[in-house]
Amino acid sequence: MATNRPKEHPIREILLHGQHPFPKDMEDMILRLNLKPNAITAEIAMDAYDWERGEQLERGRKKLLALCASHGV
Repeated sequence: MATNRPKEHPIREILLHGQHPFPKDMEDMILRLNLKPNAITAEIAMDAYDWERGEQLERGRKKLLALCASHGV
C-alpha cells in the first residue's frame, strides 16, 4: 500500500525510509558514514540533490570515498 507522505531529503529517504535515490555504491557509502557522528556534512547533504537527479555522480563518489577514508569506514 502506497503512503502519501511528503518526500524528504534524499539522504533521509535512505536512512529512514529504505528508499533508493542514488546508485547502490553511493548508498552503501552513505550508510557506512551514517555510523560515524558528523560524517555526513552539510556539503554532502546539499550535493545529494544533484545525485538524486543523476548529476555529478563521479564527483560525488570521490567525495564519499574521501569521507569514508577520513572516517575510517
